[in-house]
Amino acid sequence: MKAAVFHDPGHLEVRDDLQEPVAGPGEVLVEVRACGICGSDLHLYRTNAHRDGGGVLRVDPDGREIPGHEYAGVIVALGEGVQGWQVGERVVGVTGGGGFAERVPVPVNPFQLARLPDGVSFEEGATTEPLADGLQMVRKAAPQPGEHVVVYGVGIIGLGVVQALRAKCPALGHVIAVDVSPTRLAMALEVGASHVIDARTEDVIEAAARICGTVSSAFPPMTPPDVAVVIDCAGYLKHMQGPPPLQQALRLLRPRGGRIVCFGAYEAPVTLELMDVLHKEVQILGSMGYGLGELDEAIGLMASGRVDRHRLISHRFALDQVTPAFEAQGTPQSIKVMVLPTAAR
Repeated sequence: MKAAVFHDPGHLEVRDDLQEPVAGPGEVLVEVRACGICGSDLHLYRTNAHRDGGGVLRVDPDGREIPGHEYAGVIVALGEGVQGWQVGERVVGVTGGGGFAERVPVPVNPFQLARLPDGVSFEEGATTEPLADGLQMVRKAAPQPGEHVVVYGVGIIGLGVVQALRAKCPALGHVIAVDVSPTRLAMALEVGASHVIDARTEDVIEAAARICGTVSSAFPPMTPPDVAVVIDCAGYLKHMQGPPPLQQALRLLRPRGGRIVCFGAYEAPVTLELMDVLHKEVQILGSMGYGLGELDEAIGLMASGRVDRHRLISHRFALDQVTPAFEAQGTPQSIKVMVLPTAAR
């Protein structure tokens, strides 16, 4: 079988001599038509992050490490004991790696396998997992009518958050996207952001105050922007300049009742000034993955037309071009890069 094998940062090798995977008990074997490059895949490729226990690599019987964990394809075999699924069904799969390959085994459970309707393409289906992540972040943030929300980092995850906010919370106030990529900021406006802030050229706090207004507090004295929720999809990248987004999120929030949802990964330790946590009585919520039913909810939003994921796919590469695909995903011009292991079949 052909697959992309990860060796070290910057070193992916496409090989065609891997053992053919089999569907074990309670699994199906999926022929992969499209697999997206996730932010955690990119962290792995750049810095070796998440390699040990990070859930981004499938290790085959020969010890070869295959990344790729958000994909769509067709069931080609059923493992022992599998009921209710058929060979030939179109599906979305989510696993701890293995998707940058012609075939991958997937456990049969509602967190890792979902049916893909005929009206949703394989490429769109491969964006299901990041959209489900966005649905969980919105659920945890619990934005209320009229509240202003800032989404920090609008790659495929942050754009999905914007889409989820607009689909599930139509009575929100402003939805503000913050990024350093003009391409991604322009797309954020297309999918529902009311305003964007380019963190390279604008002071994020001042710009948010101009858009949302401010809230005054006598004790301790402060006049921060009237932002109720910050969803941080950026985390911390070693090459970023300035304070990490979490620090700016603390400054952005209004006093009392503000929420921060942290999703973006961290490539290194960070130093934070945390007095705003006390002064503003901030809630900081971590978010990893998605909840029961949110994978199917994401597919339903795409199937109904309430969310358009096709426009977010900026690049497409064959499996043989997986290294250029990863390089493309790391550029500011990309949004979602798809690798198509068996697209022509």
